[in-house]
Order: sequence, then C-alpha cells, then structure tokens
Amino acid sequence: MSEAYGIECVKDCIKEAADRGIIVTEGDLNDPLPYKSRFFNIVHAGQIIEHLLNIDLFLKEIKRVLRPDGYAILSISNLASWHNRFSLALGMEAVPSRVSNDAMAASAVDPLQAMRHPSESDSRLLAFSFQGLTELCQYHGFWVERLTFAGYYPRLPHLMDNLDSVHAAFLIARLRPRP
Repeated sequence: MSEAYGIECVKDCIKEAADRGIIVTEGDLNDPLPYKSRFFNIVHAGQIIEHLLNIDLFLKEIKRVLRPDGYAILSISNLASWHNRFSLALGMEAVPSRVSNDAMAASAVDPLQAMRHPSESDSRLLAFSFQGLTELCQYHGFWVERLTFAGYYPRLPHLMDNLDSVHAAFLIARLRPRP
C-alpha cells in the first residue's frame, strides 16, 4: 500500500490535502524534516526550493530521508528561460523575486505585478540555470540522473519542446542519493 506525505504551512491547504488522503504535517521546509532517516522511496518538491531561505538544509534533509535506492524529483524556475532573458534585457527582474525583506519586484513577463510586499504573493528568492542546479545537487551528494525542461511563457504549443528545451520555463531534475 502506498502512502503520500506532505508538509504544509497554510492551514486551508493542510485541510484540503488531508481531505485527499495525504498524511500532512504542519511545518516549515526551512527546518529539518520531521521524518526518520531513509523513510521515503520518492521525494517530490515542485516549485519549492526557490522559495526557501535554507536550500542547503532542505537538500541535506531530502538526502537523509531518502532510501539509498530512492529518488527525488525537483522542479524549479529556469533562469535561462526565454522569458527571463527577455526580462533581463529590459533591465527587469528575471522572475518576480524578493529584492528585500519588504519588497518583491515584478518581471517583464508579468508587468501588472507592481512592487509589493512578499507576503502578498510567492516570495521567490532564487532561480537556477541547468549548471547551477546540477552543481548544487552534486555538492549535496546527489547524482543528477536526468534533467529535463518544460513549459514556455507566453504559453506556446508543445512544438517548442522539440525545438528548444534548454530555454523552457522550468527545470525538472531526477536525483539519486550518492552513498
């Protein structure tokens, strides 16, 4: 029998996940994970690590809670995407990102997002390139088994996936823990 576990900090999301049969723990992913070592076969962290204050601890914790034959799937915004390159060429932030404790800056992709407080939306702290994500994961004891790319802004047909995968909106990594 399979079980799904999750960590969430938003009360409404905790209830919604629990209603779907997920075993949810209220917590903060900037803290150690509340699971015993080698507990999981699979860890999935979709669009999460770019929001964390302590990415290093999170990756160490993923490695700790993964079984030796397990794997992790991470997805994150691609700094090298075409929409981020366009934003940078215009002198704007590559992705809507936190520029201080009090302010988020918009990107050219979503110019309607004016300067605002981080609590009013996601507070993305980082974006990674293929190289940066690969090197960080290797540094923390993972083999990058596969790295793929997905999605474009504005939403373009999947034809683009075959023409240019390196500049897609998201990086998706499949990681295995090194012994």
